[in-house]
Formats: sequence, C-alpha cells, structure tokens
Amino acid sequence: MKGSIVLSGVGGMGILKASEVIAHLVVQEGFSVCQSEVHGMAQRGGSVVTHLRYGKEVHSPLLSRGEADFMIAFEELEALRYLPYLKRGGTVVLNLFAMCPPGIDSSRYPKNVPEVLENEGFKVLTIPATDIVLSLGDIRMTNSVLLGALSRVFPIGSERSWEEAFKKAFQKKHLDRNLEAFWRGRG
Repeated sequence: MKGSIVLSGVGGMGILKASEVIAHLVVQEGFSVCQSEVHGMAQRGGSVVTHLRYGKEVHSPLLSRGEADFMIAFEELEALRYLPYLKRGGTVVLNLFAMCPPGIDSSRYPKNVPEVLENEGFKVLTIPATDIVLSLGDIRMTNSVLLGALSRVFPIGSERSWEEAFKKAFQKKHLDRNLEAFWRGRG
C-alpha cells in the first residue's frame, strides 16, 4: 500500500503538527514516510501546505498534481488553492471555515465550497472543526478535530494507533485535550 496526503490552511492552524501525527501513525503501522512543508508568511496568516507520502519505499515527499489520495483543508479557500494536487475521486476532509485574506473584498470569497468540490468529482467530508474547538475553549486544537474526521476514512490505523501517534506528537500536558478534540472529530 502507498498513498499521499496534502494538508492545507493558513499559519497558526496546526497544520505541521497534524502532519507530524499522521507521520507517526503510518510509521508505527510499518510504512516509510516523507514529509515536506511550505509556510511562507505563515506568521501573518499566510498559506501553509504540507505534502506527506507513505508506502513501503518512499523517495520524495513532493507530490505532483493529481496525485494525493487525501486532502485535509483547514480553511475553505485553501482547499480550492491546493485542489489540483488531489487525484480524481480523492477525499477532502474540509473544515467549514472561511477566512477572507487581508486586503481582499469579502464579496469575492468563493461561495458553496463543499458543493464546488463535490461537483468536481471529489468525495467531501465536511466538519465544523473550528466551531467544535471553540466550544472546547481552544482554537489551537482544530488540527486534532480534523485528524479525528480523517480517521473515519483513512485506511491506516486503529483507534489505538491514532492514540499512540498523538502520544508521540504532543507533550503530556497537551495530550488529553487534543485527544478529546480528536474524539469529537471522529464522532
């Protein structure tokens, strides 16, 4: 088995940590993994994307267009921005959250993003991850909610494996709250 994932969003949403959790998960399930990250202007809310590839042998983390099996989109516009990396029929785990870029007229922000993705032939799993973490009192756990949603459709890892991956990625003082967010996302 081999596969690949694109994670996209904006700075401060926990994209790199989410990618780290997935990397731990696939390694402990016996796969090799390569990961890359691009985070230009991330400190100012700029676009952040990671590519993650796993399999028996992996030689490069960078994905070609149309290659990713899964996308985790932390923000709707970022889903559209990196959609070309997702293969036909691929799955998007989409946070129902829109953040208009600074300096852009909000009337120009794309409408009905989930429907647009479905009309393009992608499987779309939507989740209001930002609303969920706001109810938990810490927006920094958006990544954990989205990983919970991914775990419903991702072909690798039992519930126990996901928990082990979280234990490897998070410091003990943050683990319980992030696992709570994960379970809320898993539903």
